[in-house]
Amino acid sequence: MHKITEVTPGEGLTLHLTYQDGATVHADLSGLLTGAPGVFALLANRAFFERVFVMPRGRGISWPGELDLDADTLRMPNSDPNKPEALRLLESTPGTPPDPVSLMLREAVSASGLTQAEVAQRAGMLQPALARLLDLNYHSHSLTAVRQVAAALGRRLDLNLVEVPDAQ
Repeated sequence: MHKITEVTPGEGLTLHLTYQDGATVHADLSGLLTGAPGVFALLANRAFFERVFVMPRGRGISWPGELDLDADTLRMPNSDPNKPEALRLLESTPGTPPDPVSLMLREAVSASGLTQAEVAQRAGMLQPALARLLDLNYHSHSLTAVRQVAAALGRRLDLNLVEVPDAQ
């Protein structure tokens, strides 16, 4: 689930998108206007096209009248067979890799079969605090909080320092 934080119209029918993880995308939407006129015909009007905005929670972009596109679809590489041909990725930069602690916690919570609210209650924290720990872009975990979540899941935390070859 990718989240968009910023969208800026570019030349023609292109958009510059910035994602929560720092990834950037330059996408060409002109393919949406080829063929029979459809719901996206409004985008041909430059003034309308420039009214694009990021949807609540960053799950996509939208224009007035509930004309919207999904954040994940816009980020798909052109080679992805599930990507609509009408959306063409011109350029992109990768985001930061997911935080390994968040990833580990997220997998453990998912495997538990419990809801975030149930895990948070067992860990003695509020659900939004747990959600922050599970956010793949969060990089400030405290050992105390990780231990609380581990205990709430009936697990314990093992911490290892592993030597990195050629590290100075």
